[in-house]
Amino acid sequence: MHNILLLAFEYFKIGAVAIGGGYTVIPFLYYLVEKYGWFNVSEITQMIAISNLTPGPIGINMATFVGLKVGGYLGSIFTSIAFMVPSFIIVCTLAKFLKKNKENQYIKNILYGLRPAAVALIAVAGLKILNATCINITKFQATYNPLDLMSLKAFIILAIFALIGLKLKKNPMILIAIAIVTGLVIRL
Repeated sequence: MHNILLLAFEYFKIGAVAIGGGYTVIPFLYYLVEKYGWFNVSEITQMIAISNLTPGPIGINMATFVGLKVGGYLGSIFTSIAFMVPSFIIVCTLAKFLKKNKENQYIKNILYGLRPAAVALIAVAGLKILNATCINITKFQATYNPLDLMSLKAFIILAIFALIGLKLKKNPMILIAIAIVTGLVIRL
């Protein structure tokens, strides 16, 4: 129960500062790995993939997944609620405030500064996921073969999906379906 409460507290804090959408939660997952070791770095990639495949916002999906991993069903409930409460309070408060002050130059400047910060958090998360997906430092350290540093197959698949994703801007579900079939075919 101690881990569940601690995780809920951590996710309450994350929910209060994860500005910019669900992907901005990813750097906090790495922080939780380093601080508590409740899960490992490779599991973060799995969490992101599963969170993308399940309905709903990715941030809450990841909170639920982490809660389940650390504390079972009770952990998932506590973590999900803890993650949502700050957002609920902040959105309700900000909506009222912004409605009254939408033309205020200070507010416009603050929002102007927050947008690139959110993009930076997402970019850092993307680079970490790229590293976990395509780079294999452990294998390289064992062989010192430069070809073992990067998974060429994973990189090619990543490039193909990036191109398909750019083409299918309006329907990412097709990309997800193709990814599922590709994973099954490659692994079988």
